[in-house]
Amino acid sequence: MAHLHNQFDDLLTLINVDPDVLAATRERLVLARRLAERHPEGRTSYSSGSIPVRTHIQPHAGAVSDGNGGIILDRVQHPELGPDGEGEAPHTITDELVAFIGPKLRDPERTPFYPKARVCTSRRGLKIHFGAPVNGTDVTVDLIVALRRRDGRGLWIPDLEQAPGSAKSWSASDPQGHVELLTSGADALRRTRRRAIRVLKAWNAQAAKPGFSSHQLSVWAYEFVEPRMGLVSAVHTVLLKAALRLLRGESTKDPRSVSPDLKPLIPDADAERRLRVAADRLAKAIADPDDVDTVAEVLEYLFPKTMRERERAFSAASSPLSTTASLGLAGASLLIPKTRSWREDAAVEG
Repeated sequence: MAHLHNQFDDLLTLINVDPDVLAATRERLVLARRLAERHPEGRTSYSSGSIPVRTHIQPHAGAVSDGNGGIILDRVQHPELGPDGEGEAPHTITDELVAFIGPKLRDPERTPFYPKARVCTSRRGLKIHFGAPVNGTDVTVDLIVALRRRDGRGLWIPDLEQAPGSAKSWSASDPQGHVELLTSGADALRRTRRRAIRVLKAWNAQAAKPGFSSHQLSVWAYEFVEPRMGLVSAVHTVLLKAALRLLRGESTKDPRSVSPDLKPLIPDADAERRLRVAADRLAKAIADPDDVDTVAEVLEYLFPKTMRERERAFSAASSPLSTTASLGLAGASLLIPKTRSWREDAAVEG
């Protein structure tokens, strides 16, 4: 296998979530859903985002690991809620859920219980802080308060920060449908897509201001990753095709045809340049995949934070060999010359 492909496998190891953090995120999301379903307002719940799709990556130091899901309300009890009713937002119900879930998490008679747990309202529903970091990472849960749409697929998602009755106080989405799409296809395709999304999320996280939501990167991977692609080819294809789409002024549609078009988090011109430069850099390594120096230079350019964290891990260890084993990096080590990061090059290129 070419050196470049080995190094991408090592990169996936570097961005693996701490198993304890991942297990805690899953367990706490299940607990939050179970408690919400026990409330009289709760009809059913769901998991969304990276946990069910298996695209979670290790957050950088000091970051938070979120479990995402939602509680679907019983529309029969509240016909006034949402665009299919009178447009009311679920402020009262959300407050009731906060008051219901918090004491149960702190109840010493329950297992597990979290004496420092704190539940508050967020823009879309509930934010649950358990007050119990796992290996230095704060593990939280976001629980959206949602309604089934009367006509059409998906859910109505509230924006509790909007004025009551505002046209922007609800939006359509289909988080459950997105999970179905991203976990569809043959085993090999799902695996490559999942791995490509994780690498793309890691690349996006290198910037001080990420250019894209994880959802948009996932949709691009769903669109552009094809059967029999390898990981490196899949990542390069997504970067290149996404850049071309922005260059042409084309939109990215919700693959479930429920939500509005997906847009970058930064101006389109900046987003296009960021994607194009990354694709061009990766193409350089693809053209010479066994050149150790070229591959190292490209990886340092695309993943500067991750590479620095890796170097710190090696430097802190008394034995490089044992560090390599502990990180799961049994292959050739990455050679990282001093080179400008992609942020510095982007500034030079305008």
